[in-house]
Amino acid sequence: MKNRINTTLKLWLQKAFGFIWGNKPVRYPVLLVGGVATAFLLLLLTDRVVLPVVVHWGEATRVPELVDLSLSEAEAISEEKGLRLEVLAEVHDPAKPPGTILSQIPPPNTKVREGRLVKITVSMGGRTVLVPKLQGVSIRQAEHLLMHEGLELGEISWSPSDSFPEDVVIASIPSHETPVPAGMPVNLTVSLGMRPDTVMVPDLVGTNIDQGKRMLREIGLELGRVRLKVNDDFLPGTILRQSLKPGKKVEMGSRIVLEVSTTE
Repeated sequence: MKNRINTTLKLWLQKAFGFIWGNKPVRYPVLLVGGVATAFLLLLLTDRVVLPVVVHWGEATRVPELVDLSLSEAEAISEEKGLRLEVLAEVHDPAKPPGTILSQIPPPNTKVREGRLVKITVSMGGRTVLVPKLQGVSIRQAEHLLMHEGLELGEISWSPSDSFPEDVVIASIPSHETPVPAGMPVNLTVSLGMRPDTVMVPDLVGTNIDQGKRMLREIGLELGRVRLKVNDDFLPGTILRQSLKPGKKVEMGSRIVLEVSTTE
């Protein structure tokens, strides 16, 4: 029974389809109605889906000024503008703290569509290097080692030494393996050789007290009492007199008394 009904239904559908497409007066209205319905659906799709996408895609924004901002600040501003950031490179720049924006592409105020990628270059700060081992090498070798690491030779002070030969580095400031900014000067203490039994008293008059102390320490003399004397003709701290005569040979470790200017 079921098969008979299905067969009858199929025959009826075949006849109906043949009648519609075989009969022009019926076929044309059907095509017309179908075309109108299709056009209506296309207009609805355009109005509800296509146009909003096109309008949103066409919105433009100006690229903000990101240079000199921190990376976190730049990310917040870019997100607010609907833009994305990409770190193009990280470079050493001693003038800018780490994480500072150095450059950007596109440049500020460029009109772009939302979602555009802004490429930035970020500072890594100044390059740091380790102070090489300088103890036990000559001044010339020390200077070469410093240049090789991107450092400079700073001030040289001299000191008698029983452990290091003459003109050999005793110590450096900063010391070995200290991380420092590239280009920084490194000061050296260099040996005068073995400490002699006698030394020649230097002429300290007219020099600053701090410089005088350093000169005495380097040749092995001891600073005794410092007398202050009001004298407006000289800058405060200027050595006016010394108890030991310049050029005189005295025993190592001898004490010298200095008279130093003051304003009150």
